[in-house]
Amino acid sequence: MGPNRLEYLFNPRSIAVFGASESGQSVGSMVFENLLKSNFGGPIVPVNPKYGEVAGRRCYASIAKYGATVDLAVIATPAPTVPAIIKQCGKAGIRNAIVLSAGFGEADGKGKALNAKLIEAARKAGVRFLGPNCVGLVRPGISLNATFLKSSTPRGGLALISQSGALCSAISDYAAPHHLGFSTLASLGNASDTGFGDVLKFLAADAETTAILLYVEGIRNARSFISSLRLAARMKPVVVLKAGRHNQSAKAAHTHTGALIGSDEVFDAAIERAGAVRVNTFGQLFAAAEILSSKTRAGGNRLGIITNGGGAGVLAADRAGDLHLDLPQLSPSTLRQLDAALPAYWSKSNPIDILGDAVPESFGKAVTACLEDPEFDGVLVMLTPQSMTDPLGAARAVIDAVPGRNRKPVLACWMGESSVEEARQLLSANGIPDFETPERAVEAFSYLAKHEQNRKLALQTPGPLSDVKIPDIEGAREIINAVLNSGRSVLSDTESKKVLQAFHMPINTTVEAGSREEAIAAAGSLGYPVAMKINSPQISHKSDVGGVRLNIKDDDEVAAAWDDITSSARAAIPDAKIRGVTVEPMIDTDNGRELVVGASRDAVFGPTILFGAGGTMVEVLRDKAVSLPSLNAVLANRLVDRTRVSRLLAAFRGQPAVDREAVIGLLLRVSDLVCELPEIDELDINPLLAGPGGVICMDARIRASRQPKGAGRYDHMAIQPYPRDLAQRSDLEDGTPLVIRPIRPEDAESEKKFVRDLSAQAKQFRFMYALNELTPTMLARFTQIDYDREMALVAFTEEDGKPVQQGVARYSINPDDTSCEFAIVVSQDRQHQGIGTKLMTALMEAARIHGLEIMEGTVLSENKAMLKLMSELGFSRKRSEAEPSLFVVERQL
Repeated sequence: MGPNRLEYLFNPRSIAVFGASESGQSVGSMVFENLLKSNFGGPIVPVNPKYGEVAGRRCYASIAKYGATVDLAVIATPAPTVPAIIKQCGKAGIRNAIVLSAGFGEADGKGKALNAKLIEAARKAGVRFLGPNCVGLVRPGISLNATFLKSSTPRGGLALISQSGALCSAISDYAAPHHLGFSTLASLGNASDTGFGDVLKFLAADAETTAILLYVEGIRNARSFISSLRLAARMKPVVVLKAGRHNQSAKAAHTHTGALIGSDEVFDAAIERAGAVRVNTFGQLFAAAEILSSKTRAGGNRLGIITNGGGAGVLAADRAGDLHLDLPQLSPSTLRQLDAALPAYWSKSNPIDILGDAVPESFGKAVTACLEDPEFDGVLVMLTPQSMTDPLGAARAVIDAVPGRNRKPVLACWMGESSVEEARQLLSANGIPDFETPERAVEAFSYLAKHEQNRKLALQTPGPLSDVKIPDIEGAREIINAVLNSGRSVLSDTESKKVLQAFHMPINTTVEAGSREEAIAAAGSLGYPVAMKINSPQISHKSDVGGVRLNIKDDDEVAAAWDDITSSARAAIPDAKIRGVTVEPMIDTDNGRELVVGASRDAVFGPTILFGAGGTMVEVLRDKAVSLPSLNAVLANRLVDRTRVSRLLAAFRGQPAVDREAVIGLLLRVSDLVCELPEIDELDINPLLAGPGGVICMDARIRASRQPKGAGRYDHMAIQPYPRDLAQRSDLEDGTPLVIRPIRPEDAESEKKFVRDLSAQAKQFRFMYALNELTPTMLARFTQIDYDREMALVAFTEEDGKPVQQGVARYSINPDDTSCEFAIVVSQDRQHQGIGTKLMTALMEAARIHGLEIMEGTVLSENKAMLKLMSELGFSRKRSEAEPSLFVVERQL
């Protein structure tokens, strides 16, 4: 396993500065000076043909003249010179660079051409670079300040990744006075090569980094961004601020769904899916930095509020309500403790008003009581400076009340300015984050609570799949291609429903009629009563043009409806091409709820799925939620629960509950559809009629387009969906059918039982330590995998008509992105039947398809059967130098 390709970008041992000078005004001179001032431990080499010496150090005309190995190049020269310098770096063995220079596509076409030239030069030279047009990189832990910022950045556990150099400058300037410490400040600039995904991936595994802040203006590689964000958020808190929340797309929307999904809603969906926490303002990002720097984490969303001013307590409680934080009542023991410590007239409730004349001792005793109360996950202490208040004394009392190993977050809000300044500084210096307003303090706690909520949600696993019908993907694609070949992009209602049928979605039968006589015949075959609707590719919203008639009871009404519908449509849109009408049987809508389910293509994140209240009022009600596919049952239920209409799915006022499982099932099929058919740009199912007996797609509309030549099967997806193409069937030596396929979240129950039933020796061989059962965290980690970063294949046989897991093999990609580490275990009941060979063969093929070059693993020396299998599969082996009881096995793929 090699190191991360950005290892020497973030942890260089030596640095060359191209454009270093002594002018004091140039970027090159400032970054060189900062590197010298930061006391970086390795060589710092100035490179500039104009100078023989810079700051008392020999300056080289080119890096080739230096003659020794350098890990990192910092480039601060005019933009046209940079591609050639990158080429020099490649020849000199430098594999990482920071390009500070501007002029690469920020303004004009010439700059964009130069940017393309830079990217190509770096690709050929094998150089990964940060920038261009960035302020650089700070790594206080190794005394690295490769920026032209004026402020030094204190060392700590926070990391900032920002597309704005100005924000890096502001955070750096803010850090020291507020006792914030950073592991990393990374300015991405144009992110022409190294983007959010690359840096997040590195920081996720960085031991110095305990929490990550992002400032985002735009995403270039959505899949890398979400994959790495998900990886990082599983390991540490990640808070995201995105600019441009109200930018509107100029693209015309052809369906309800296209009109409803905005880019910011999609970004929200991406952040939620990854498990990160989003903030909306620069001030909130600073608040997040303050609370995360304390390194305490909340166990939930229950906040205890202590205040010496009732008004401040009400403001904090209001904001807590806005953010869905819980303000629980005090436990009986806490009430008794505070009754003994506080004046008789304290509030006896949460917020805990200790009264305006509270002495410092009262603050301290209230904090102690709240920290001991199991009902609270965090404590906010607020002070308003009244005539009898001692802000500094109260601050000291709070500090003394917080034990050194306190696991609950304690936040402070000393309101005011001049009279509380010294107290604020004292609180901050002692690791208690201080905020100027009650609202900002409560918001800060909410970030910790949201992170914990995301962590718990990630442990939820869906139950086994009850419906595994295979969709007719090629049949659906044939329908779409026929429409595109005819010069159309919008499928008719009938064509759209045939596509839905191919994915096993229940539809309302629709018959197209091109004349009055055909409409009468269609109605007769379907049976009265029927509904009739205008059929025109130019008319999306049929009701708006008088193009719908319901509850038609006989032939005469069909004829009259034909005349009314067609004439109304022509009058409303004279240029519309009228194909006739569609005829459908009337569906009993008693106890039914009208919903909308749709999909749309976001310019950055690809397909998105929408759920909400449907019918003709859909755009007025605007009750909807958005998620990114692919979905499972847990994710689909969360999508539904984010809408107001979800409450109408339950029983109310004599109406029976909707078959919610059928609603979730349809969402899963829509997810499958947009994953497997990249041709689909927009989909509307409106209304989706949901009732006690199930769901039915009443109306459907699809807009499609051709995909670029050479596009991969899932290139349109921001999240790699379930790779069903890796599934395979074969027979064991005794003729037993065997299915090998990628693992999915719904396999959690099967995986848990499989590991539980393994022998003690098998568990020792697989996990290399004593294990009885997978923990919830391990189970989620093993079944909810990121197919872009790892793969797990499970083997199933059928026993008594039910699938039984017999083995699992998995790999995870190493930081070098070229190799992977594998693990495999097979049930002791099916040993020596070829399952291990089949699993490993399939796993190696999956790794090859992903572009990996080497597979490696570790095997206990007493695991003779595994060592034999590895030898048969062509793996080399050598004894581990670090642990003699282990063999390291490896194979070129």
